[in-house]
Amino acid sequence: MPRPSRGPSERLLMYRESLRNPTKPADEKPYFQQNYADVFKLLDEKMLNYIRLNPRLRDNLRSRRRFIANTETMVVFNFIEFSERYRAKFIDKDFEGYCLKFMEQFYPLLLDFLKEVQFGGHDFRFRFRYNEKVFEKGKTILVILDDHDSAIK
Repeated sequence: MPRPSRGPSERLLMYRESLRNPTKPADEKPYFQQNYADVFKLLDEKMLNYIRLNPRLRDNLRSRRRFIANTETMVVFNFIEFSERYRAKFIDKDFEGYCLKFMEQFYPLLLDFLKEVQFGGHDFRFRFRYNEKVFEKGKTILVILDDHDSAIK
């Protein structure tokens, strides 16, 4: 008895069809029409994963979810979630200096996020809270794409 012909798989047929008919679903916006409000939850997940993968932060935080609150307008860090030992060692000495260093630590992540969602740039607003102290700072990140990926701070 001859072996039956298997033919191309369903996956291969779908791939070939997508090459012939490269249209997007009607409900999906093209990247150039996306708004930050549509994608800020992705940034929230990226920041939580960064904290989860960073042992110095992860081991000294009580709750990652309460530590960071990302909204459409601002990223809020609540430093009271750090352990007392960590706060005494780093934050109590120079609160504003620590905030600025903390912002710089997230720069590669923010740049990667902007490239992923194909934004040319964004003005990020940060608020750092620690007891009664509050420090707010903005940071504009522009993505310049040429022969070599680069960025301007």
